[in-house]
Amino acid sequence: MFSGNIRGQTPPHSGLHQPSGSRLAAERQALRHKLMQLNWLQHRRFAQDLADLDITVPQFYTLNALVELGGSSTMGVLSRQVMQVSATMTGIIDRLVRDGLVQRSRSDEDRRSVHVEITPAGRQLVTQAWERAFGGMEDALSDMSQAELHRAQSVLDALVTMMEGAQTSDPPATT
Repeated sequence: MFSGNIRGQTPPHSGLHQPSGSRLAAERQALRHKLMQLNWLQHRRFAQDLADLDITVPQFYTLNALVELGGSSTMGVLSRQVMQVSATMTGIIDRLVRDGLVQRSRSDEDRRSVHVEITPAGRQLVTQAWERAFGGMEDALSDMSQAELHRAQSVLDALVTMMEGAQTSDPPATT
């Protein structure tokens, strides 16, 4: 079974029944640390799964965005969707074109507009990557009860909502 406080079980020595300012700050810090640890472990595992498929995380996010956008997009829309600056997106697309995972073309109406379309090989790679990611996550979640899953979902929903409200509009530059 999952062994964490997400079950709602409070050890008698935890001080949660009457949180002081320093106790609350310590618990926030511990939660931040656990979330960062979970994020890092998931990212590392997913990056390894993708490396086994000969693709990087930003390349996967780009291919996945193309799938979500119906299979094709302009570079501008795609850059915004994956939160990459245009120069970074160009490098990512260059590598995906080289590997036969997307095709790039210029618009007939506006030669400045670059259009990107995912290939069948790109779609297949996205499917394989998600299968690996979900398989690994399913293994990790399979020991949790329905109540534990519900509480975890509620906490994560609240955190996502709060973090989306604090998100900046400047995308990070990664390749």
